[in-house]
This record gives sequence, C-alpha cells and structure tokens, in this order.
Amino acid sequence: MKFTSESKFLLGILAVTTVVVGAAVWFFSRPTPTVTISKETLIASDSQNLGNKDAANYLVEFSDFQCPACRAYTPAVNELATKYSEKLLIVYRHFPLPQHAYAKQAAYIAEAAGLQGKFWETAKILFDNQDKFSDEFFSTQFPQLTPNDAIKQKVDRDLNLARMLKVSSTPTFFLNGVILKNLFGPQDLVTAVEKVLQ
Repeated sequence: MKFTSESKFLLGILAVTTVVVGAAVWFFSRPTPTVTISKETLIASDSQNLGNKDAANYLVEFSDFQCPACRAYTPAVNELATKYSEKLLIVYRHFPLPQHAYAKQAAYIAEAAGLQGKFWETAKILFDNQDKFSDEFFSTQFPQLTPNDAIKQKVDRDLNLARMLKVSSTPTFFLNGVILKNLFGPQDLVTAVEKVLQ
C-alpha cells in the first residue's frame, strides 16, 4: 500500500495526537503527593481553640464571619468539638475575604470578645446575624468591643498565613496538617474527621 503525502500527514497528526493524549492521561492520573503543614505553622499560641490542646489530632479552619458557607459548616464543627472534645483540638484562623465588606471588622470584634473569654459565643452571634452586618449593627451590638492594634495584627497574621498556604476560599480545613479537599458539604467534613479518629 502506497501512502500519499496527505495520508502521511494525517498519520503524523494521528501519531502526535495519540502521544499528547497519552501523556496527558498519564500526567493527570498520577497521584498528587500529600503535603503536610506542620502543627507549629498552622496553630499559633494565641489561636482561638476548642477541645483538648494535647490531642494528637487537630482540625484547623480558615474562616470568614461573613461567608455563608462558613456559617453552614459551623454546626458540623460544633458537633465535632462536642463529640470528640478529648480526642480533637479545633482551631479557628481568620481569613476575611476581600469581597466581604464587613468580614475583617467581624474578625476584630470576635477577637476583642476573645480577650474577655467570649470568642465562641460572639462567633455564634456573628454567624447567626451575618445578613445584618453594617456599621450600625456592630456599633449597637458590640459597643464595648473595640479592637486594638494587637487584634488587627493577629487577624492580619492569620490572613497572611492563609495566603502563604495558598488558601483561596472559605471555609478551608486542615486535618493533622493536610488540607481537606472535595468537601461538598458539612457531613463530608464530619466523615473525614471521624475516619481519622476511629
């Protein structure tokens, strides 16, 4: 069988396409290496936390008080905190997203409340009322909570850490230093944590 120049050209394109598709399949089907971030990097000594500080397992959440998804995950986080209070340390880190106009202010309010031992109670109020956020809301609901420079630096430190870790959305969770991917809802978070704790 004699090949014309056109059939040789088409066979060449077919061969190159096969090689390219094969290489792409191989590249994208490789398992991605698991990156573990050290506990010392993820948890600062003054990070807000729940549970057992000496627990071997820890869950770190980067969150935004104005984020509806963060609010949706809060009951699951609370369930884990209650159910596994001895086996799990839960840590809150701030990642106020720029598109949320009041997220940073809410983070400041929560940290100011934390100085009085009321971070988690204030966090609940903030999540429950995020659709009411305004300057008036903050001034009437929390007139006694004034953020100082140390609080602002703490929130900025969390924000910078999130950026360094390439966190791009909220909530983002790290379980024992490994980012939890493919969480399609709060129950997926509970399942992932319980799988490790069992």
